[in-house]
Amino acid sequence: MRSLRTRLLVSHSLPLIIVILLAGLALDYAVETRILLPGFADELTNEARLLAELTALQPHVWDSSQEARAYLAQLEPTLAAQVTLFSAQGEFLAATALQQNAAGLSGVQLDEVFTEGVILRTTYSRNLNASVVDVFVPVRAEAHIQGIIQLTYPLESVYGRFLALRRMIIAILAIGVLFGTGFAWLFALNLSRTLRQIVSSIQQLATGQEVNPLAERGPDEIRDLIQTVNLLVARLHTLETTRRKLLANLVHELGRPLGALLPAVQALEAGAVENESLRRELLTGMEDELGILRRLLDDLTGLHDLSVGSFVLEKQPVDLNEWLPGLFRLQRQAARAKGLSWQSAISECLPVIEADPERLGQAIGNLVNNAIKFTPSGGTVSVQAGVEDGEVYIRVSDTGPGIPLEDQRLVFTPFFRGRTETRFPQGMGLGLSIARDLVAAHQGRLEFESIPGEGSCFTIWLPIPLAVEKPA
Repeated sequence: MRSLRTRLLVSHSLPLIIVILLAGLALDYAVETRILLPGFADELTNEARLLAELTALQPHVWDSSQEARAYLAQLEPTLAAQVTLFSAQGEFLAATALQQNAAGLSGVQLDEVFTEGVILRTTYSRNLNASVVDVFVPVRAEAHIQGIIQLTYPLESVYGRFLALRRMIIAILAIGVLFGTGFAWLFALNLSRTLRQIVSSIQQLATGQEVNPLAERGPDEIRDLIQTVNLLVARLHTLETTRRKLLANLVHELGRPLGALLPAVQALEAGAVENESLRRELLTGMEDELGILRRLLDDLTGLHDLSVGSFVLEKQPVDLNEWLPGLFRLQRQAARAKGLSWQSAISECLPVIEADPERLGQAIGNLVNNAIKFTPSGGTVSVQAGVEDGEVYIRVSDTGPGIPLEDQRLVFTPFFRGRTETRFPQGMGLGLSIARDLVAAHQGRLEFESIPGEGSCFTIWLPIPLAVEKPA
């Protein structure tokens, strides 16, 4: 019984067999004691009463034993039961069977017969031939007791009829057991097959093999298990795809700045350092490439912290009226250096919130840097901040190319980069994902709207605490 299928089969069929067996025994007992024997006793009692009425019309039967035997000799061919006649004093007169006890009434009192009218007595014995049913009926004529009739019927013939009924009951119960066991076996086989498929899929996952989603079928609990396995399969596929994207992006993003730095270093080594203008140009280019590497490292560091849960927010009271303008100072200079128009609409009545200024600044900086990076020269980048419906909002808008509709559902997916002509042509594809997770860590949310060809708008919503003391 080590297999689940065997245990299920036993657990389903064994109670069924026990219940059917007990029900069969109870039915057998009920049929015998509540239906067959009472019905036979009633039949024998009616026959005795009828015989008593007929005998009451023959008063000479009780005159002598010879008359009684002659009368019974006439009735014997038509009677199935043994008949014994007794006088009103309880003396034996005649019987249809020679072996009948002629000593008189046995175990029955005359007064009892006269009072009760009909007495039914069943005698059981280990020998089925000796088990009988006796019916005693008084014979009355004009309010006088003429005698007593005893009808005796052996139970052997009754049980002969009962055995046929018992065989039929056993056959029906056996068919029920076979059908119940068969259905239990089919259910156990189906459940075992499904569980084996689930185990096989998990083993394939453990060994790194390709696994196809399982068909959802069976009971609700098995369907839930299959759904969980399918979710695990999809999750592992996603992780594998992400890993491959990470490696490909790393190769691309590291190779491009390193490929630009190497010729610059070689040029400086070859004597470009003597040329002041060329040296400055090369050093400026190297600084730009190192800035790209620095941002790449920051993105990877943020991804690592979020994935392993190692970062901890160091919250403190932050006065947004003082903090936000200083945060945008460097981005404003970068936008103007690129030839962009910078617009700012920050309310002067912003509250004090509990936040980690470094982490929140990283999230806002990612949004502003993206807006500056993907907005062409002559465009506009605008930042807004205020209070609405009990929340603080910080909104960053641009007039860049926007995000195609088919890409908008993947904006916050790590490592996602759109086509080269869209908003995400370069980078690791981590900035927005990291920004969203940092905002969520502050119990806020990051929303966006984008119209292809017109620009995008990203909004950070942060809760306002009930009471926060203004930092000194």
